[in-house]
Amino acid sequence: MKMIYGLVAFGLLFLGVPSVTMAGGANATIVKTLPKNGEAIAQLRGLAVEIVFDRPMDPATQDEVTMDQRGATDERGEPIEFEGAFTWVNPTTLQFKPKGTLKPDSVYQVTVWAGKAQDGSELDGAPYRLVFSTSGAK
Repeated sequence: MKMIYGLVAFGLLFLGVPSVTMAGGANATIVKTLPKNGEAIAQLRGLAVEIVFDRPMDPATQDEVTMDQRGATDERGEPIEFEGAFTWVNPTTLQFKPKGTLKPDSVYQVTVWAGKAQDGSELDGAPYRLVFSTSGAK
Protein backbone atom coordinates (compact mmCIF):
# COMPACT_ATOMS: atom_id res chain seq x y z
CA MET A 1 0.00 0.00 0.00
CA LYS A 2 2.87 2.38 0.84
CA MET A 3 4.30 1.70 -2.61
CA ILE A 4 1.06 2.83 -4.31
CA TYR A 5 1.03 6.09 -2.32
CA GLY A 6 4.68 6.60 -3.21
CA LEU A 7 3.97 6.08 -6.92
CA VAL A 8 1.04 8.50 -6.82
CA ALA A 9 3.13 11.13 -4.98
CA PHE A 10 6.00 10.65 -7.46
CA GLY A 11 3.58 10.97 -10.40
CA LEU A 12 2.17 14.23 -9.03
CA LEU A 13 5.65 15.62 -8.49
CA PHE A 14 6.88 14.48 -11.90
CA LEU A 15 3.82 15.41 -13.95
CA GLY A 16 2.62 18.32 -11.85
CA VAL A 17 -0.69 18.72 -10.09
CA PRO A 18 -3.46 19.32 -12.63
CA SER A 19 -5.34 22.60 -12.36
CA VAL A 20 -9.00 22.38 -11.51
CA THR A 21 -11.57 24.65 -13.13
CA MET A 22 -15.28 24.99 -12.53
CA ALA A 23 -17.95 23.83 -14.96
CA GLY A 24 -15.75 21.22 -16.60
CA GLY A 25 -13.02 23.62 -17.70
CA ALA A 26 -15.27 26.50 -18.71
CA ASN A 27 -13.83 29.98 -18.44
CA ALA A 28 -15.05 32.65 -16.04
CA THR A 29 -17.75 34.99 -17.34
CA ILE A 30 -19.30 38.34 -16.46
CA VAL A 31 -22.93 37.74 -15.56
CA LYS A 32 -24.12 41.24 -14.62
CA THR A 33 -23.04 44.87 -14.69
CA LEU A 34 -24.32 48.09 -13.17
CA PRO A 35 -25.00 50.17 -15.13
CA LYS A 36 -26.19 47.70 -17.74
CA ASN A 37 -24.45 47.61 -21.09
CA GLY A 38 -26.00 50.31 -23.31
CA GLU A 39 -27.86 51.98 -20.43
CA ALA A 40 -28.27 55.78 -20.17
CA ILE A 41 -27.84 57.07 -16.63
CA ALA A 42 -28.59 60.45 -15.10
CA GLN A 43 -26.00 60.18 -12.33
CA LEU A 44 -22.90 62.25 -13.00
CA ARG A 45 -21.31 62.20 -9.53
CA GLY A 46 -20.75 59.35 -7.09
CA LEU A 47 -21.21 56.60 -9.68
CA ALA A 48 -20.35 53.03 -8.63
CA VAL A 49 -19.76 50.67 -11.55
CA GLU A 50 -20.22 47.01 -10.59
CA ILE A 51 -18.99 43.97 -12.49
CA VAL A 52 -20.32 40.62 -11.31
CA PHE A 53 -18.47 37.44 -12.29
CA ASP A 54 -19.86 33.90 -12.25
CA ARG A 55 -17.23 32.70 -9.76
CA PRO A 56 -14.71 34.05 -7.22
CA MET A 57 -12.00 36.02 -8.97
CA ASP A 58 -8.33 36.66 -8.30
CA PRO A 59 -8.24 40.14 -6.71
CA ALA A 60 -5.47 41.15 -9.17
CA THR A 61 -8.19 41.19 -11.86
CA GLN A 62 -8.90 44.78 -10.80
CA ASP A 63 -5.53 45.76 -12.30
CA GLU A 64 -6.95 44.82 -15.71
CA VAL A 65 -9.96 47.20 -15.56
CA THR A 66 -10.03 50.72 -17.05
CA MET A 67 -12.70 53.37 -17.64
CA ASP A 68 -12.56 56.13 -20.22
CA GLN A 69 -14.82 58.62 -21.95
CA ARG A 70 -15.23 57.46 -25.54
CA GLY A 71 -13.75 59.89 -28.00
CA ALA A 72 -11.89 61.89 -25.33
CA THR A 73 -8.14 61.74 -25.82
CA ASP A 74 -5.04 63.38 -24.39
CA GLU A 75 -2.49 65.40 -26.37
CA ARG A 76 -0.92 62.14 -27.67
CA GLY A 77 -4.29 60.84 -28.90
CA GLU A 78 -4.52 58.24 -26.12
CA PRO A 79 -7.86 57.62 -24.33
CA ILE A 80 -8.09 59.48 -21.03
CA GLU A 81 -8.58 56.94 -18.26
CA PHE A 82 -10.47 57.73 -15.07
CA GLU A 83 -8.78 57.34 -11.75
CA GLY A 84 -10.83 55.90 -8.95
CA ALA A 85 -11.15 53.32 -6.21
CA PHE A 86 -11.64 49.59 -6.64
CA THR A 87 -13.38 47.50 -3.98
CA TRP A 88 -14.20 43.80 -3.96
CA VAL A 89 -17.74 43.83 -2.52
CA ASN A 90 -17.47 40.03 -2.33
CA PRO A 91 -15.31 37.46 -4.17
CA THR A 92 -17.46 37.73 -7.32
CA THR A 93 -18.30 41.46 -7.41
CA LEU A 94 -15.82 44.20 -8.31
CA GLN A 95 -16.89 47.80 -7.77
CA PHE A 96 -15.18 50.83 -9.32
CA LYS A 97 -15.95 54.36 -8.15
CA PRO A 98 -14.51 56.86 -10.63
CA LYS A 99 -13.02 60.02 -9.16
CA GLY A 100 -14.65 63.25 -10.27
CA THR A 101 -17.78 64.11 -12.16
CA LEU A 102 -18.91 62.57 -15.43
CA LYS A 103 -19.89 64.85 -18.29
CA PRO A 104 -23.54 65.04 -19.40
CA ASP A 105 -24.53 63.62 -22.78
CA SER A 106 -21.35 61.55 -23.03
CA VAL A 107 -20.48 57.92 -23.68
CA TYR A 108 -18.23 55.98 -21.29
CA GLN A 109 -16.54 52.64 -21.59
CA VAL A 110 -15.33 50.28 -18.86
CA THR A 111 -12.98 47.63 -20.21
CA VAL A 112 -11.99 44.42 -18.46
CA TRP A 113 -8.84 43.60 -20.43
CA ALA A 114 -8.24 40.23 -18.78
CA GLY A 115 -9.05 38.38 -15.62
CA LYS A 116 -8.34 35.21 -13.75
CA ALA A 117 -10.62 33.31 -11.42
CA GLN A 118 -9.46 31.79 -8.17
CA ASP A 119 -9.93 28.36 -9.77
CA GLY A 120 -7.31 29.30 -12.39
CA SER A 121 -9.67 29.80 -15.32
CA GLU A 122 -9.33 32.87 -17.55
CA LEU A 123 -12.04 35.43 -18.32
CA ASP A 124 -14.02 34.36 -21.38
CA GLY A 125 -14.47 36.97 -24.11
CA ALA A 126 -11.76 39.32 -22.85
CA PRO A 127 -11.49 42.13 -23.42
CA TYR A 128 -15.02 42.75 -22.17
CA ARG A 129 -16.39 46.24 -22.85
CA LEU A 130 -19.24 47.81 -20.88
CA VAL A 131 -20.56 50.91 -22.65
CA PHE A 132 -23.01 53.33 -21.04
CA SER A 133 -23.99 56.97 -21.51
CA THR A 134 -24.98 59.90 -19.39
CA SER A 135 -28.07 61.98 -19.97
CA GLY A 136 -28.15 65.76 -19.89
CA ALA A 137 -28.71 65.86 -16.12
CA LYS A 138 -26.74 68.55 -14.32
